[in-house]
Amino acid sequence: QAAKVHLARIRSWGFNAIRLLVSWEAVEHEGPGIYDHHYLEYARSIVQLCATFGLGVIIDFHQDLWSRFSGGDGAPAWTLEAAGFDVNSLFESEAALLSEAHPNISMLWPTNVERLAVATMFTLFFSGNTFAPSCLVKTGKNETIPIQNYLQNHYLATVKELARYLQNESNVIGWDTLNEPCPGYVGMKNLHKNLFPAPLG
Repeated sequence: QAAKVHLARIRSWGFNAIRLLVSWEAVEHEGPGIYDHHYLEYARSIVQLCATFGLGVIIDFHQDLWSRFSGGDGAPAWTLEAAGFDVNSLFESEAALLSEAHPNISMLWPTNVERLAVATMFTLFFSGNTFAPSCLVKTGKNETIPIQNYLQNHYLATVKELARYLQNESNVIGWDTLNEPCPGYVGMKNLHKNLFPAPLG
């Protein structure tokens, strides 16, 4: 019911398209290769509902700061665990900060983007084969693959699974494959300098 109210309001304002956010964690939170088909069906139902209001849909595979476990949203916890992070210790070690755990710190986007968890995960996702070639992940077949391949393969398979659910929805007019990616440590000459020239904390 709430979706109908919001979509009707959007249409009454003269808009003819929306950006629909979907996160990797929402689709594949239970583990690698395990998709939440209830969520996928729900996403499809929202797209179909948009069509009844004459709204086109731009799918935004959304993330901010890699994951909610590193202060944003996007990737599931098991991606961090695959890289060797203990998700339960990220906040205590300050590899990532959350406002719930650190109420006196202003949670600006730059607060976490250059912390260890976020910067490491994006580095591994985009350039793990270059910067961490020995970082291998065991698969269910008792084989190992480079973490860059592991992360990218699962991410792209998740995007493909959503696309399969939406393939017949003619009001899907666009697809943003990854919202606001971060380069991590890629291209940095000096790790003592900030990734971004913005105040932290």
